[in-house]
Amino acid sequence: MPLPELFKRYHAQAARVALMVGTLLLLINQHDALFGNQEVQWGPALLTYCVPFFVFMLGKRSSGQCRQTSSGFDIPVSRYR
Repeated sequence: MPLPELFKRYHAQAARVALMVGTLLLLINQHDALFGNQEVQWGPALLTYCVPFFVFMLGKRSSGQCRQTSSGFDIPVSRYR
């Protein structure tokens, strides 16, 4: 599936995953800035939300490619045979 079509189809689901996972990672990585006296690092904070979004999208793309090369029973063919 081409990336623009993939984005159009799954962007809302990817955004929800990125919001949940990104928030958890932000709390872990920026704990001292959020609850202490350090300054928030905005670049890493933004990437904390972008990475789960793109990982989700690439995972969807990868699973679609596996399914296209299946044996006809809609069961993904293992790449590790």
